[in-house]
Amino acid sequence: MVLKVKKMGDAVMGVELKGNPKNPEPIHFRVVLPFGNIDITRTTKGEYWVHTIVNRIDDGWDPFRTFGKFDDARLDIIGKHSSKVNKGDFNHPKLNHVALKLSNDTNR
Repeated sequence: MVLKVKKMGDAVMGVELKGNPKNPEPIHFRVVLPFGNIDITRTTKGEYWVHTIVNRIDDGWDPFRTFGKFDDARLDIIGKHSSKVNKGDFNHPKLNHVALKLSNDTNR
């Protein structure tokens, strides 16, 4: 299995996961960050889980790596200003974007 990285706009590179069973893709796709990683995992029903992981000192991994933290999060809902949205809106039927801000944790 080979996924091709391609240009997807100005200063944007990416891969396209199509979910086509006739053209199998990896079950897991990972983007490694300096202090964590983002995993996209396809289920047997063709759904996807997106996992965002930051390295923490107490997670049992190598203590000499760089640690991260979640700094901020935002939900965007069609027709609702982002300042009026809160975590309780996660199940809103018009939710169309979830953003997580990650950074290096220098205060570990």
